[in-house]
Amino acid sequence: MKLWIAPAALMLSAVGCTESQRNQISHIKSDLIGLDRVVTLYNDHGGVIKTWKGDFKVEVLGSSARFLDEDGNAVIISGTFVIEEVD
Repeated sequence: MKLWIAPAALMLSAVGCTESQRNQISHIKSDLIGLDRVVTLYNDHGGVIKTWKGDFKVEVLGSSARFLDEDGNAVIISGTFVIEEVD
């Protein structure tokens, strides 16, 4: 129940922040609890292979990315992918 206090305090403090400070707050939130994201993996013709949605931390390593999906499974992808932060 108290997990929402830290992100709420960060969001409230972001009202008068610069863009750089907002990015830092976003990175801190991502490291602590993850962000609501959509990760889409594409094939070489632009078709969608798979899409993952949820609150998770994504680590990009060169041309690949890894994260834990909502079921707790480790996912490692490479190739063409898009990572979107959902508001």
